[in-house]
Amino acid sequence: MIQQSPAKTKSFLKAINKAAMQKCNDIAKQIEETTKAEMARAEDEASRDGHMKIDMAKSKIEAETKLQVAAFETQKKKEIYAKRKAYQEQVFSAAATELKDFTKTEQYKLYIEKCLQNISDKVGANLTFSVAENDTICADAIRARYPDATVLTQAEIGIGGYTLKDEENGILIDDTLDSKLAEQTDWFLLHSGLKVEV
Repeated sequence: MIQQSPAKTKSFLKAINKAAMQKCNDIAKQIEETTKAEMARAEDEASRDGHMKIDMAKSKIEAETKLQVAAFETQKKKEIYAKRKAYQEQVFSAAATELKDFTKTEQYKLYIEKCLQNISDKVGANLTFSVAENDTICADAIRARYPDATVLTQAEIGIGGYTLKDEENGILIDDTLDSKLAEQTDWFLLHSGLKVEV
């Protein structure tokens, strides 16, 4: 059996301890570096997740806000359309009343006579006129200008004027005050200043 001197054994143990301590220090350093790297990765991941969650929440809030704004605008437009329609109906109702009053005047008779004169070169002899019920001024003016024409009453004509059918020439003429008033709807919407903007 080989015996070593205590000084050599001590030196050998010291070298082993030193190597073991170095190895422990290397392992501790490696663990520390790995822990730092893992912590940094975990923090990055948490940060990314946090930003993603924030972005998702922000997107959700923006989408909900846009929906609320769109719903509000739609509701306001409906209200404005309803008000505009009510105002339009009020204006056209007042205009219809004034036109109805006009049909009882001498100016109405002159107006109808002028309309009948304007169509005289366009129509033949076999004519059928339709007038509003109780519109004797119009009916009398038609009979005076076209004695052979048929004059009927038509419930759809509420204000005054006439429609004319000339079957020989395939002509239909609508000279009713009702249709002339209805034709003003688009003009009214364009020029009334009642635009719908929200």
